[in-house]
Amino acid sequence: MKSTFTLPGSRALLLAAMLAVPGLAAAQQAPLTQALSALTTKASRQGLSEQDLANPAVTSHYTDASTGLTHVYLRQRHQGIEIHNAVANVHVGANGRVVTMHHNFVAGVAARVRSTTPALTATQAVAAAARALSMPAPRALSVEQEGTPAAGMVFNEGGISLEKIPVKLVYQRMAGGELALAWDVTLAPLDAQHHWNVRVDAQSGQLLEKYDYTISEPVSFAELTQKALATRGWQQVLATPAPTTANRTTAPNSYNVFPATIESPSHGARQLLVNPASSTFSPFGWHDVNGVAGADSTNTKGNNVFAYLDRDGTNIFRKGASPEGGATQIFDFPFTTTAQPEVNKDAAVTNLFYWNNVVHDVMATKGFTEAAGNFQRRNYTTVGGTALPGGNDQVLAEAQDGAAKTAPNLNNANFSTPPDGSAPRMQMFEWSGVTSVTVTAPASVAGPLNAVEGAQGRSLSVVGPITGTLVPVNDGSAQPMRGCNVPFVNAAAINGNIAFIRRGSCNFSAKIKNAQNAGARLVVVMDSIVGSTALVTMAGTAPDSIGIRIPSLFINYVDGTRLLAAITAGQTVTLTAGTTPRRDGDFDNGIITHEYGHGISTRLTGGRLNSSCLPNTSGYETMGEGWSDFFGLWMTTKPGDVGTTPRGIGTYASSEPVAGDGIRTQRYSTDMLISDLTYDNLGTSGYTETHAVGEIWCTALWDMNWAMIARHGYNADFSALTGGNNMALRLVLEGMKLQPCTPGMLDGRNAILKADSILYGASNSDIIWRAFARRGMGFDAIQGLATNVTDNTAGFALPSTLSTSKRLNEQLLEVYPNPAREQVVVRTQVSSKSAVAVEMLTLMGQVVRSTSVSAATLQQAGVKLNTAELANGVYVVRITTSEGTITKKVAVQH
Repeated sequence: MKSTFTLPGSRALLLAAMLAVPGLAAAQQAPLTQALSALTTKASRQGLSEQDLANPAVTSHYTDASTGLTHVYLRQRHQGIEIHNAVANVHVGANGRVVTMHHNFVAGVAARVRSTTPALTATQAVAAAARALSMPAPRALSVEQEGTPAAGMVFNEGGISLEKIPVKLVYQRMAGGELALAWDVTLAPLDAQHHWNVRVDAQSGQLLEKYDYTISEPVSFAELTQKALATRGWQQVLATPAPTTANRTTAPNSYNVFPATIESPSHGARQLLVNPASSTFSPFGWHDVNGVAGADSTNTKGNNVFAYLDRDGTNIFRKGASPEGGATQIFDFPFTTTAQPEVNKDAAVTNLFYWNNVVHDVMATKGFTEAAGNFQRRNYTTVGGTALPGGNDQVLAEAQDGAAKTAPNLNNANFSTPPDGSAPRMQMFEWSGVTSVTVTAPASVAGPLNAVEGAQGRSLSVVGPITGTLVPVNDGSAQPMRGCNVPFVNAAAINGNIAFIRRGSCNFSAKIKNAQNAGARLVVVMDSIVGSTALVTMAGTAPDSIGIRIPSLFINYVDGTRLLAAITAGQTVTLTAGTTPRRDGDFDNGIITHEYGHGISTRLTGGRLNSSCLPNTSGYETMGEGWSDFFGLWMTTKPGDVGTTPRGIGTYASSEPVAGDGIRTQRYSTDMLISDLTYDNLGTSGYTETHAVGEIWCTALWDMNWAMIARHGYNADFSALTGGNNMALRLVLEGMKLQPCTPGMLDGRNAILKADSILYGASNSDIIWRAFARRGMGFDAIQGLATNVTDNTAGFALPSTLSTSKRLNEQLLEVYPNPAREQVVVRTQVSSKSAVAVEMLTLMGQVVRSTSVSAATLQQAGVKLNTAELANGVYVVRITTSEGTITKKVAVQH
C-alpha cells in the first residue's frame, strides 16, 4: 500500500500533521512548508482555487545528501480521496528557496466529481479488475493489511496474482473532464508478462484505465532473420573466445563474468572479479540480506537482487535454480560460446547477478539511492534509528525465463517496476538463433540458401535441424505446386520429406497445413513473382493456422527456380534447415542494463511511490526507452572509445556482429551521417512506437555525453563524480528527479539544464544546449503535449546568449566527416539574421568552395560541400553569420 500523509491548507494544521509523521526530522519540516507555500502560490496564479489545493497528500519526500535539495512529491485530493496522477513535485534548496516545481493539478475539482460514495466494495473491485483483464476470478480473497478506502488496503494474492493486491479509492480523470470515483487495483498475473495497475468504476466495475508496470522489448523473429541475412556467415566465430574454467579459482567472493564495460561475449572475454561490491552502497557485500556483516546466502541471492533460473516460466524460485558459490562464494562456472543456453545456465545466472549489482552500485553514486527509491531488500540508512521506508524490493532477476517453452517467449526482455516497497521483476529471455538453410546436393546447386522462417508452427530452433529431400507438391490442379487442393496426388512422396510449394491461389497457412497433413516435416514456399529476390514472412491466417506444428521457410523466386530446374532435370535435391544456437539475453549486458534502466527512470520521475508517470504507450512522447538505451551504452563505454563509433543495441542477442545494426532503427553515433535522428522525426512514419520515440531522446543524450567527455575527459572509475562521462550520467539522473510527471523531451532537456545549474553552476549549459539543438531540441523548439507525438515543432537554434560573437569558437561548428573524401557536411546551431556565407579555403586563404544558405538550413540539414576534386591536404571551413565568424580545419583524403 502506498504511504501518504496530509498537507492541510492551514499552516498550523500543516505543522501539526508533519510533526505527527514518524521519523520526520525537524530539518525536513521547513522544506515541506516552503514546498507547499510555493505550490499554493503558483497554482493559485494558474486558476486553481483554495478548494483545489486543500489537503494534498505527500506521496514521498527526501533530502538528497549530495545536493542538499529536498524533493517533495504530492498528489491532489478531494475530500480525502486522491486524484490519480494529479501530481506536483517541488524541489527546495538548502537555502530554503524553491529551485523548480511542476504540477498537473485539476482546476474546479468540486464541479467535476461524479460521486463520493462507491457502490462496489474493495473485494468486488478486485473481482471486477480481474474480469476486465481476462484473468481468473480471485479465490479465498482476504485483507492482509487493513485501511480505509481512501488510504487503501492490501489483499492476499487471491490465487491469481504473483504479488499481494493493493486496492485504493481514487478519482479517475475522464476524457470529458469529469472525475469518476474509481477503485485503483494492482494485479500481477501469474505468467509475469504484465503487472497491471487499473482503475475500475466504483459504481459499475467498468474498466476506466489500465497501466502496465511491465515494459517489454519484443523483437520479431522475422526482424532477426532479415538482419542476419545481411551479415550471413559472421556468426561462426565470436570476436574474443571466452576462457574455460578447467582450473577454478580459489579466491573467495569471486565472479567469472563479462564485466563492465564488456557488452557481451562478442565484445570481449570473461574476467574473474574478486570483491567487486561497493563498500559504500553495498557495505555488507552482495550476499547480505540482514544488514549485518557476513554473507547470508551461498547462492545468487542478496540485498540488491535475487537472480535465478526460470526456464519453466513459473516465475517463482525453485530449489537448485540459483548456482551455489559455497561458503567462500566462488561463482566460477564454465561458459561455452557455441552451446545452447541451458548448458551455460550457472554462468548465465552469475552474470545476471553481477550486472544487477554493479548497475545498482554505480547508479547509487550518481543519485539513485535508498532515499530516492532504489532496489534493496533492506535499506541501510536510518533516520532516528528507523530504516528508510521502501525496502523489500530487491530485483527478482529471472534468467532464461520461459525459454523451455515455445517461440512467443523468445526474443524479449522485460522489467516490472511497482512503487517502492514492492519488488521489481526482470525477465531475461533466450533469443532465436539465425535461420541456416543449406542445400547439400546436388553439387550444381549446393550451398547456403537465403530463407525466412514462417511465423506459424514450431520453430526450427525447437525442432531443428531438419534434413530431407525437397519434393514439389502435386495438388492435381493446373498449377500443381500451389498446394491448395487436397489430397495431394503425391502425398506418399511428400511423407517424411520436405514439401516444395509455390506461392499463390490460397493463403500460406492452408498450404502449410495441407503439406503437414500429407506427412511433410518441413515446408519450403518459393515466391511466384518472376525475378523477385525479396523475402517475406509468412504470417498465420485463421482458421487454417490452427493446429500447424511443422516449421516453414520462404525463399525467393530466383532461388526457387534454380532448385526446381535441378529437380525437373531428374536430380535429387536435399537440404538441411536449422538455426545457430540460441543466444542468451543474460549475456547481453547492454540489454540487462537497459531493463534495469526502466526501473531507474520510473522510480525517479514523480517520486518513488508513483510508478505511473512514464506512460509506455505508442503515440506518447515517451523517453523511457531512450534513457534505458543510454544507460546500456554508458555502462559499456570503455577507455579509448569515441562518440563517432556506431553502437547497435542488442547485437549479441540478435546474432549480429559487433558492428551490426542491432534492434533499433539506427545505430547510435555522434556522426550525423550514421545517426541523423532529430526531434523533427518524432511522429513521422516509424517514429510513433515507444522504442523508436526513445531512440530520438537517447540520440540527444548520447551527443551530450560525448560533449561532456570532450570537455572534462573520460574517467574509467564509474564510482567517481569527476570525468565527463560520470558528470553526464549524474545530470541525467538528477534531471529525472526534477522533471514533471509525464514529461516530454523538452521537459527532460530543461530538467537536465536545471540539474547542471544545481550541480555545476550552469558551467556546462553551452554544450548541453548545443547537444540538444543539433538534434532539433533547441531554444526555438516547441513541445506541445507530452501525450502527443504530432504536435511538436523541431528547433535548431541556440539561446541568444550563446550566439554572441564573443562565443563563436570552433566548437559551435560541425564539419564531418573529417577527414573528408567526396564531400563534407557543415552544420551549426548559431542563429543569423541574414543569410550565412559558407566557404572552404586553402591554408593560404584561397576560396575553393562557397555558397550562401539560410541559418535554418544550416541548423537542420546542414550544407554539403563537394571535395571530390580537391587535392589532398588541410583546408579551412568558414561560416559568416550576423553574430560573427567561425572557422574550423578539415582534412581532405582520397
